[in-house]
Amino acid sequence: MPQRILACQLILALALGGVCPVYAASGTPPPPADVWGDVSVEGNSAAIANIGRAMQSPDAQSSNLPVRSINSQSNIVLPDMGDPGGDALNRVDERKYGEMIMREIRPDPDYSNDLPIYDFLNQMERRLIQTAKRLQLGGANEQGSGAYNFEIFVVKDSSINAFALPGGFIGFHTGLIVSAETDSEVASVMGHETGHVLQRHLARELDKQTTNMMIALAGMALGALAASRNPNAGVGIMQGGQALAVNNQLSYSRDAEREADRVGFQILSASGYDVNGAPDFFQRLQRATGIMDNGVPAYVRTHPLTTERIADMQDRARMIKQATVPTAIEFYFIKARARFEQSGTTSGMYDLKNTFESLSKQSAPGKQMEGFYGLALVAQRQGRIDQAESYLQQARNVAHASSAPGSPIQRQSLSLDVTASELALAKGKYEDALQIAQATMRAYPQSYAASVAMINAELKLGRTNDAIAWLKARTKTQPNEILWWGLLSKAYDQAQNVPMRHYALGEKYALEGAWPSAIEQLKIARSSGGSDFYQASTIDARLRDMQRRYQEEMKDLGKKKPVPL
Repeated sequence: MPQRILACQLILALALGGVCPVYAASGTPPPPADVWGDVSVEGNSAAIANIGRAMQSPDAQSSNLPVRSINSQSNIVLPDMGDPGGDALNRVDERKYGEMIMREIRPDPDYSNDLPIYDFLNQMERRLIQTAKRLQLGGANEQGSGAYNFEIFVVKDSSINAFALPGGFIGFHTGLIVSAETDSEVASVMGHETGHVLQRHLARELDKQTTNMMIALAGMALGALAASRNPNAGVGIMQGGQALAVNNQLSYSRDAEREADRVGFQILSASGYDVNGAPDFFQRLQRATGIMDNGVPAYVRTHPLTTERIADMQDRARMIKQATVPTAIEFYFIKARARFEQSGTTSGMYDLKNTFESLSKQSAPGKQMEGFYGLALVAQRQGRIDQAESYLQQARNVAHASSAPGSPIQRQSLSLDVTASELALAKGKYEDALQIAQATMRAYPQSYAASVAMINAELKLGRTNDAIAWLKARTKTQPNEILWWGLLSKAYDQAQNVPMRHYALGEKYALEGAWPSAIEQLKIARSSGGSDFYQASTIDARLRDMQRRYQEEMKDLGKKKPVPL
């Protein structure tokens, strides 16, 4: 528990340090973790200071960074904040802390595990990053350990919010997806966040932050989290030196935002998205924020959305000749899933169903698709499978009628197909579920959602060895992906392979940062018997490695805790 709290304090000190953008149209703070309860920053201030000092590593400026190619645009003056390589935190350490932060976020109940949304956003990010590499922006072409491995994740929260974390992790609130009118608007926010990462605003800010500033910002973040679960808990925490911290950050945050605007626009334009997505979305956001201004906490206003910034976006958009870019059909289904994700408990299904019914009756095809698909999701959740299939077919019919003639890419939808496989599985039509999932995999080979649908169908059909073989291959190519290890443990369990079940579960726990649990699982795997020589050797080697890494992490966090033997 203390380790989780310290790591969360670190991330929040970074994320709210005046360099990560926060788009908020409500007074709702970022989603909290259950572990906070009544939080006091005083008792942990020394620990935060230790973390701050530990992160002040020597400069890691690289002489091999590619030259940034910036297209000049007349009548637009934007700041250049210097070489993005000149920072205090090197890329390897940045990724290390980003992964530590994510290990604290993933177990939180507000972290979304919706795989079609994950697929959609990460496919969008891959498209943007490939463009950034082609344009040689920032450190997009960095190789080896210095390369960013971007990952987009979603938080179940209705506020309009997005933020960048160290190491290439970018978070989106479901509220931002629901409020967007086109996928280009979502891409504009993602491009902006990607600009923050590529320009290394987080790492560069660490060079300018004092430990006291980090503590003050952490205090504000902790207060926001505490207040979201218990309005009375955060009052004392958010008092003190926070106003000074905000004032000191304001000027720099404006420059950082403008630089991220510039880089994000270049990526958006060259990626084939509608360049009007950025000004349209931010202008709508500005109106909403203006309405909510009195209710927006001070830490949100450290990232001002000014009229000047929006005017700059509009000027750049006017200078680009680009045909109208149609919105991808998949976007409307992802909006429905995001709305479904943030609905909360089962008791909220009644209101959600009314919302989707209203959308399905509107004249705009996009609204109809979102409405019918949303109704299918509600019916699926309630176990009304036949009705869910009927709504799903109506959503598919609208999608087909709305897509361009002869465009199979527009006609196919990952969300529709994955849901169809899930519904077939629920009806006991396991072979149909597998065939749908396999066809979806062929169309979307990088899809996590299609992969999981395929594995679930194979396990239902008793094709355990096929599932194990696929998952073993995937864990070799993506050894840091928790999802595959969890499914592999499930498959080994079905195959009654006890040692390998515990081994795979141990790998999953290790990636979640639960080192004691991971070590315990490998000890069980080693002592259970039944493994061959190669498997036993692998288990022993990983057990020693986990013990070493656990000891190192405790040392990094200033802890003195013995490693379980």
